[in-house]
Amino acid sequence: MRKLSFVLVAALLAACQVDQSGNVEPTAETQTATAEAAQETREAAQDVKEGAKAVGEEIKEGAKEIRDSDAGQRVAAGAREAAQGVKQGAGEAAEAAGKKLQDKGREIQAETKTDTTKTD
Repeated sequence: MRKLSFVLVAALLAACQVDQSGNVEPTAETQTATAEAAQETREAAQDVKEGAKAVGEEIKEGAKEIRDSDAGQRVAAGAREAAQGVKQGAGEAAEAAGKKLQDKGREIQAETKTDTTKTD
């Protein structure tokens, strides 16, 4: 750990210079290296951005090809058919529940009419 600290301090001192007023400033070499590194970083970021855009376009094209293919059309038709089945099943379930509620309502009405409990 001590050696690492010494190496870091030595690197900082080598990369900087002290002017006559005591200010520490980076050397011209350090400034050039920093500017070059910043430029390389910007270029790399631009390359990544362009690569991501190209991959995105490829994915879009692939998805379109799949969607337009016979298999894609069959999958889409199957999904629509399944959705219709679910919709129909939900309607039948709601209708059955409605009938049960209607029957229960009639049963309660009948009980109310025949209930002869007296209240005082």
